[in-house]
Amino acid sequence: MRTIRFRLAGDRQIADAMVVMLHELDKVDRVEEVADQMHARDDTSSLGLAGDGEDFHDIEVHVLDAKTAADVRDRIEIAGRDLSATLEFVDEF
Repeated sequence: MRTIRFRLAGDRQIADAMVVMLHELDKVDRVEEVADQMHARDDTSSLGLAGDGEDFHDIEVHVLDAKTAADVRDRIEIAGRDLSATLEFVDEF
């Protein structure tokens, strides 16, 4: 079993759309939003990160094998662009 962890910056509707899309994929065992929190960051303007008022959603996806993990990661990136969400893949939350 492989685990993909990513942080999504966007509103609740965007996070919900991402989770629904992930649930619809074959060979995805489980999708879970681990944390839903507002982050206040003073350094976002200089880093080009999401600005004030955006929600950060920590999402964990469990898949069956390495090939599926690579495919799902690609689908997450495509969906992030389609939904105008900022994504960050992480090893841990």
